[in-house]
Amino acid sequence: MSTHFSAAPLHDRLRGLAPRVQQLARGTLRALEAGNLDEAVASLDEAMTVAPSHPELLRLCGLTEHLQGRHGNAVALFRKAAGTWRDDGLIASNLGAALAQLGDIDAALREFTRATELDPTLIDAWFNLGRALEWRHDAAGAHAAFGAVLELEPQHMPARILRAEAAKTMGQLAEAEAELRFVLRQDPASVPAWIALVNLKSFHANADDLRALERLYRATALPPAHHVDIGFAYGSVLEAEGRHREAFDVLAASNAAKRRTLRWDAPAVSRLVDDILAAFAETAVPQGTRGGDIVFLVGMPRSGSTLAEQILAAHPDVTAGGETGWLAGLLQAESQRRGARFPYWVVSANDDEWTRLADDYLARVAMQRRPGTVFTDKTLTNWQTLGAIRRMLPGARIVHCLRDPLETAWSCYKHNFASDQLWSYDVGELAAFFRDEVRAMRTWNARHPGWIHVHRHETLIAEPEATVATLLEQCGLAFDPKCLRFHEAERDVRTASAAQVRRPLRDTAVAGRYGALLDGLRDALK
Repeated sequence: MSTHFSAAPLHDRLRGLAPRVQQLARGTLRALEAGNLDEAVASLDEAMTVAPSHPELLRLCGLTEHLQGRHGNAVALFRKAAGTWRDDGLIASNLGAALAQLGDIDAALREFTRATELDPTLIDAWFNLGRALEWRHDAAGAHAAFGAVLELEPQHMPARILRAEAAKTMGQLAEAEAELRFVLRQDPASVPAWIALVNLKSFHANADDLRALERLYRATALPPAHHVDIGFAYGSVLEAEGRHREAFDVLAASNAAKRRTLRWDAPAVSRLVDDILAAFAETAVPQGTRGGDIVFLVGMPRSGSTLAEQILAAHPDVTAGGETGWLAGLLQAESQRRGARFPYWVVSANDDEWTRLADDYLARVAMQRRPGTVFTDKTLTNWQTLGAIRRMLPGARIVHCLRDPLETAWSCYKHNFASDQLWSYDVGELAAFFRDEVRAMRTWNARHPGWIHVHRHETLIAEPEATVATLLEQCGLAFDPKCLRFHEAERDVRTASAAQVRRPLRDTAVAGRYGALLDGLRDALK
């Protein structure tokens, strides 16, 4: 979140203060803007001994607390200041930023909205409003808020990049590229802009783009994290140009560099998967249709799951939920309540407790979906917890998204994930995680025959109409030709495939073009 230090005219905000105190307040602001927190606190402490209840001094105290990570104290100080200056947009904006840091996004949204209403010229209030709306998955609202920032300050590059991301989420790919090209014209070395541009997938690099990316990749002064980010982007562009040897070398180096920054224990994860499968080996399989209007899409990332959900989302009787993460959150909360990690409490959970968890999940669904529609949850790692889903929602439908293993694994390896996929930056660890997924899905299929529908990406490419019809039937939906025109569906898509699902079906397989370069990955997958 961006934080205001001051607003013009400053003399109005210091009204009622003695000249010496005004001087101290100005010194505090200068120190804050220079990043000298100790000096700011010293000036402010002296000022507060004279006027401890002045709203602007309280606001400055809130800022110093906020910058020191004491966000609860900051909220209290901002609210005290707002008690006197009830219609002050700057205080409302500062309060929103502190609330956001505490995780109260709903309250932060209210304060940011109020700040923009009280003072429509507050750039940071608009920017923070956009960020908060992003977190609430309101791409259209975020797009509008970042647009308001650019109306006030056209050179605000972070807002322009985030506006491009919102446009991408909504499927407005040409606008997204135009925004990012604007940023790169002003700053050809903007790593965030290059990353966002390459991640559009619809972007086609020209010769100038390639030279610019290579210069950045070779730059020795680039911070290590930015070098990794540019490496993934540059490797992707080299692949698109057919320069596979170079692409492989760049992507291998970038994966190795990123892996050195991460902690991942592949054997421990495999043991956990074994424990999950064992925990549900003897549990009863409940009967009934509870959750029959929920579809869980599971599998490996980059397996065509976003495309499968987009096909379903094109149906008028479907609400696409995307990657909710709700089930994992509920199981984690239950683990905390019981004082035992999942799955080690599974054997002691009774039917009433599983029903309670199901009610919590369905309550979240009810807040998101249109009445009477099927709801899709594309949290791919739910393959680990299908046993819990079966106990909670016996009528739920499961779609296992599959794609050629080498294509899936290579697509994971060459992708710089934003978070979570810590297993994907080492060939051996990637293959181990893939084997865990395969082993688990074989086990769930054996225990619950006929429950899981396998949706193969290559079959969809070869026989689209028949494959879509089968997918819809397995999800309890009547065939609708709109699902064959899935790329026309208007919805927000937040995954790495957001741009790809806006286009008609096409074969995007590339792993075979690398030949022997991928023999190590092939062998690991065996």
